[in-house]
Amino acid sequence: MTHAEAIDIVRTLATAGATRPDPAVCEAATVHVARCSDCWATVAGLHEAATGAAPEAQPSFGCEAVRDRLYLLVDLDVGAIARAHAPLARHLGWCLACRSRLAEMIAVERDVAATPRWIELAERTIEAAGRLVVRIGRRAASLVEIPDAFLPGPAVVPLAVRGERDEPAPIVQSTRVELAPGVWAEVGVDTADGERVGLSLRLSTAHAGPLTVNLREQRADDAALVGRYTLRGTEPVLVRDMWPGSFVLELHDPRDTRTYRVRLDIGPGA
Repeated sequence: MTHAEAIDIVRTLATAGATRPDPAVCEAATVHVARCSDCWATVAGLHEAATGAAPEAQPSFGCEAVRDRLYLLVDLDVGAIARAHAPLARHLGWCLACRSRLAEMIAVERDVAATPRWIELAERTIEAAGRLVVRIGRRAASLVEIPDAFLPGPAVVPLAVRGERDEPAPIVQSTRVELAPGVWAEVGVDTADGERVGLSLRLSTAHAGPLTVNLREQRADDAALVGRYTLRGTEPVLVRDMWPGSFVLELHDPRDTRTYRVRLDIGPGA
């Protein structure tokens, strides 16, 4: 029985002159509401709206403490939940509302996991699903969009401009992606003057690399090479004075001959 079906049946039971459903169905709806904090809250609200007073019986479901910990169970099977999180397992054994929330969280995580993070373009060339979008602002440049395979770097708060009333919002100025176990490549926004922006590229570990980086501008008829760089260790490479446009960032690892491609869009902003 769904939440909506249970509430409809309880409303029917409270409506004078309405045809009562089968007794077994009525009992199932009553049990459902008694074991579901969401449905109880809905029914209690309807009761208060109709009578002007809250129901005399106010059960304590204890869902508030459980909801904040449901994320711990998303990747576990039933046996693991019972062993590692016995109190949560006991609560889920009777609480329909929290079971529904956990099922929704698991479904969302499965959808995210099924979404391709890399798209294979050729035998040894793969492209990130998504794009890097850099906004050039009057005060600072920021990354406003990153591919699914990338993780955002720390957010910073730009300095307020005299005369502005709103507090400046945090901006993200770096992102990183794992190319091999323990080896991360980082792309950051270096500087900006309102018209152009600088980029910084580096690896996370001193023993990693070298990695060849090609930066190409996407044009209507071809892709023009803007620059070729080599990443070694953690020493950053700075790319100065990048202009608004569409680019492709290629990271080539000569050890396994694999090339990672990321679309990069640079545009003006506030």
